[in-house]
Amino acid sequence: MAKPQRKTVLTSARRRSIRCRCEGGETNDDDELGDSGELDDLTASFAKIRQRRRGLDAFSEEMQKADEDIDLAKCALLIAQHRYPEMDVEDYLRKLDMMAEELLELLPSPDERYPLRVIRIINSYLYDDGKFSGNGDDYYGADNSCLNRVLDTGLGIPITLSLVYMELARRVDFPMVGVNLPAHFMIRPLAEDVEILVDCYNKGETLFVEDAEKLLAPYYGLEDASQLKIDRSFLNDHTLHPRTFLTRMLTNLKQIYFDTKEYDLALTIALYQQESSPDDSVRNLNIRDIGILYYLQQRYPEAVMELETYLQAMPDADDAPQISKIVDSIKSWRINVNESDDESD
Repeated sequence: MAKPQRKTVLTSARRRSIRCRCEGGETNDDDELGDSGELDDLTASFAKIRQRRRGLDAFSEEMQKADEDIDLAKCALLIAQHRYPEMDVEDYLRKLDMMAEELLELLPSPDERYPLRVIRIINSYLYDDGKFSGNGDDYYGADNSCLNRVLDTGLGIPITLSLVYMELARRVDFPMVGVNLPAHFMIRPLAEDVEILVDCYNKGETLFVEDAEKLLAPYYGLEDASQLKIDRSFLNDHTLHPRTFLTRMLTNLKQIYFDTKEYDLALTIALYQQESSPDDSVRNLNIRDIGILYYLQQRYPEAVMELETYLQAMPDADDAPQISKIVDSIKSWRINVNESDDESD
């Protein structure tokens, strides 16, 4: 019988400690300042750190709200501040408002806004007039997950293009929710007896669930789409689930920075993810990732602290043996180093 998982929550002191370390906040009082140019560079660097912290702090405040009160577009823009700290969130929220006003002028009277008709008009506005499209040339670029850049360039990936689409639809009183399909995020309208999906990456193409199964089958190495069955229960779920949405967006970014070895940025994203985690399981997995990032940076004491926290919370996890080996190897290495130092003395 599996042991119950222990709830793990970052204390405010521990969170502040990790924030300081991952944002380059550690300082050495013995360091000497060079010329005025170096001082100016240092001042500018700390100004950017403060701006990034403001984005993370504002995101944390937003996550204290009930799900129905969370502003999804604002949160996405606050996430983008990790990369564009000087970006004005309100400017881009106003841009979405202005786009929605333009869209509203194209829509028929409310009694004639049939779901498929509204979707066709939104598609025309976004993809024909606005030139939004999926960024197939640079699919794994970090800018595809930054809402400000998606609004500036019109290029994105399924989840960010879906966010733009949902935000415009919400502003014209045509609510839509995300469908968290593996490998390809989609959305659907909250309209009675309308069981269709909208693929925002492919110019708003409308699909039935069976079509989505055909689309996703290759991701699982299946030649026969009938072997893949998507759980239809999501059709009865009319909730937006903003924390789940943001977690998926942040997971994309964190993986990008893992792959590009930009570990400081990955740590920053991990902090955002700790704030938005929809449950303890996701939160604990993120603690594991923080520990691995410290390990990759050769910051071994911090790595041990985070990885042991993960193991205490999820002792029966599938990767627990591998994580334990990492912890043991760090401890063994530190013992050998200490013994070598003693012998040299």
